[in-house]
Amino acid sequence: MTHIPATPWGQFALVSYLPDPLAGFIHRLRGSLPGIGNPQAHITILPPRPLRRPVRVAADQVRNALRNFPPFAVQLTRVSRFPETNFLYLEIGEGNGALHSMHDALNEGDLACEETFEFRPHLTLGGPVPEDCLDEARGRAEDLWRSAVYPPRFTLEDVVFLWLPPNSTQHDWERLWTHRLTACSNGAALAEPRP
Repeated sequence: MTHIPATPWGQFALVSYLPDPLAGFIHRLRGSLPGIGNPQAHITILPPRPLRRPVRVAADQVRNALRNFPPFAVQLTRVSRFPETNFLYLEIGEGNGALHSMHDALNEGDLACEETFEFRPHLTLGGPVPEDCLDEARGRAEDLWRSAVYPPRFTLEDVVFLWLPPNSTQHDWERLWTHRLTACSNGAALAEPRP
């Protein structure tokens, strides 16, 4: 976890939680892997970042930007790993371009943050995995993922605004609100899938 500078308003992040029954399956899969505690299965849209303005102002900016996005399909594809951190994750096929577009539209102005790693839409499974058990853990994750009886595709409809108040620990994130994407959005913000 990288250090995020302290501000008088804390930090925020944007995520979308997976629906059940897929979320329950992912939770069980994650429980079989080494690594830090696994929060509720989610796709990160904006990784944690310092608030440069009061949380109310940032929330209004986020909601205004989200009005340009309709719901869209997301498909989880295969198990991979981040070589820089040895975290295992599921890649995203369909929906990758839309997630990049949403991230780029939100990572502007007072909401912007220079991120440690290039933004790559994914679903974290576990980690960091020690080098000596990486092959075994990845093989187990791949076997479990192939055994899934639930479709790996879902519609991303809700974006959740998470807030970490100043002087809080990393376990004290609060869900401030959920924004439902609407089909009446103009859809212009969606891009062609990225490779």
